[in-house]
Amino acid sequence: MARSTQTAAARKALVKQAEQQAASRPRTKTRQDKPTLAVRISYHTNERLTFANEKTGLGISGIVEAALVDYFEFLGIPDDAEPPRSPDGTRPKRERSVKKRTRRAAEEVDDVAIGPRITRQTDNRLTVACLDTATGPVDILETALKAWLRKRGIPLYPRTPGTGPDQP
Repeated sequence: MARSTQTAAARKALVKQAEQQAASRPRTKTRQDKPTLAVRISYHTNERLTFANEKTGLGISGIVEAALVDYFEFLGIPDDAEPPRSPDGTRPKRERSVKKRTRRAAEEVDDVAIGPRITRQTDNRLTVACLDTATGPVDILETALKAWLRKRGIPLYPRTPGTGPDQP
């Protein structure tokens, strides 16, 4: 028993010392103002996104940001778009994508949750796009990703090794 009380006391002292050091140490890294976009995308779009990440090296957040910016340019939403504010000063809620409830076989694959970080400007443009098109962020992101991936030549399905135009 004595050993466990000594261990607990030592741990308590170390925790207290770490808290004191953390309080006296200035914060060197600033918090980035990038909200997280939590959405679910289809399995096939996720596979293409993974392939695009390997091919371009932009990362998931970089690809999502680029796809959304291209799509907003297509929709004509300006860079400095601000969503309209409610009388109490809060942002309006975005439209939600309709939940697709279907009966599926057990072997079918579900949508994949992703959470890329986007800039505040892109988040504002996404809110304006949701209000203008009366669709949700999931639908807008899915459409933007598919258009961006098609423009970059990312195939719908990865080629099977050993097949292709140069193989007999």
